[in-house]
Amino acid sequence: MHLAEETRKETVIEKSRFIACAVRIASEAQAREYIARIRREYPDATHVCTAWQLSAPVEAQRSSDDREPAGTAGRPMLEALLASSVTDACVCVVRYFGGIKLGAGGLIRAYAGAVTGCLAAAAKLRDVTFLSWRLEYPYSLSGRLETWLRTHTVEPQFHYGEQVACEFLTETDITQTILDLTRGEAGPVLLGQAVREVPADGTEYK
Repeated sequence: MHLAEETRKETVIEKSRFIACAVRIASEAQAREYIARIRREYPDATHVCTAWQLSAPVEAQRSSDDREPAGTAGRPMLEALLASSVTDACVCVVRYFGGIKLGAGGLIRAYAGAVTGCLAAAAKLRDVTFLSWRLEYPYSLSGRLETWLRTHTVEPQFHYGEQVACEFLTETDITQTILDLTRGEAGPVLLGQAVREVPADGTEYK
């Protein structure tokens, strides 16, 4: 799954503020640009620890402790990212030290937990493979078909000429349904498949 938008979530642990920021990326350059932007946005932060992961074209991942004790920030953040369902993302955790030391174990839990909480709260997208169709029908069937197509298909596009033509996507084979609706007067032609990103929370995609 991918992040639908940049997400931020703040937690306070022993008076230290941890601001987790996460964004979708498509390249190492985008990851570096995002990290630089967060550092500019929080110039007075005690630490800005980072981690990012790419799945394609070549798998890549990096992390940084940003002066926290080695292995207590960047790596736990990366592991939290890899353990989530999210791919192709960059996460930054901004820390403002509150005066109470957390110890190595406390830091690991804090940074990993900040990333986990941020990603859990984020809106996500998942890839779905749709069937792509074209349907042509006479205007006499418009009243029967147009409302159904707008309601039950994805991305319907209507073209009006000598007949009505509609191109649309569905998740399942609707050939028999269309034949039933038109009493056999019109049937859809399968064009192929198309992959689209849809909300991972089950929100209806249109």
